[in-house]
Amino acid sequence: MLIRPAAMMFSLIRTPLPARERSVAAWFGPKGFASVVYGLLALQAGIPAGEHVFDLVAITIALSIVLHSSTDVPVAKALRIEPPDNLPTGRPETLPQKDSS
Repeated sequence: MLIRPAAMMFSLIRTPLPARERSVAAWFGPKGFASVVYGLLALQAGIPAGEHVFDLVAITIALSIVLHSSTDVPVAKALRIEPPDNLPTGRPETLPQKDSS
């Protein structure tokens, strides 16, 4: 579970993202079905340990879902930046008026 975040941190080293945002991107990483596909390939390949490999993949996926879904709200709250008070809200009375002259 630490290989993907480490690879993401390495791939983001030279980006202009602040360290905090790089860490979040590395923690949540790109999501996909690669693990599911690899588990199914092991299961269908007919190898002696195919069912065992698939079970391990399924357990790892389940643990990853629990771990990441239990941290998404706290991480999002930590990254939240409040907008300045002087931004327009979108209501007509707060939007800048065009000069009609």
